[in-house]
Amino acid sequence: MSSTAAKRYANAFLKTVIEEGKLEKAKDDISLISNTLESSKELRLFLKNRIISSSQKRAALESIFSDKTDKLTFGLIKLLLDKKRENLLEQISGNFLALYNHHHGIIEANIYSASKLDDKQQKALIKELEQSTGKKVKINAKIQEDLLGGLMVRIDDTVIDGSVKFKLNQLKEKFTSAAVE
Repeated sequence: MSSTAAKRYANAFLKTVIEEGKLEKAKDDISLISNTLESSKELRLFLKNRIISSSQKRAALESIFSDKTDKLTFGLIKLLLDKKRENLLEQISGNFLALYNHHHGIIEANIYSASKLDDKQQKALIKELEQSTGKKVKINAKIQEDLLGGLMVRIDDTVIDGSVKFKLNQLKEKFTSAAVE
């Protein structure tokens, strides 16, 4: 769940980088920040810890990101530190990337399958989803072994369940309701 403040910061940052002509660089920077936060539970906890001083957080974030990001992106980090909002960095990153995708007409599809999809299967799935949605599709493929086979696709609030598990549950309900009648 994302806070209203995180959405506002992300929206303001998007507008700023578009005006400055640095949208692609900002997207790369925010992706780096997002991936770093996602892969480091310690860093996330460090930023959320109220006992740790702002100067310690500033020093840590400077050592991690100052030479790897554009001045504009690092300016956002410094602003968050000044306002004591560094705990929102992860949410702001996620919101910014979602706004970036929306700006470029890209939708994200979460694909769940019982086993890993190869490149050919992923490309065919992307092509099919792009044809049906009329938008560019970026997929996040995840393995969920309990599906037994087939796929489950989630785009925003829409779920397309073509998994074997779902089909078996439908058959079970059909047989159960037939036996009751």
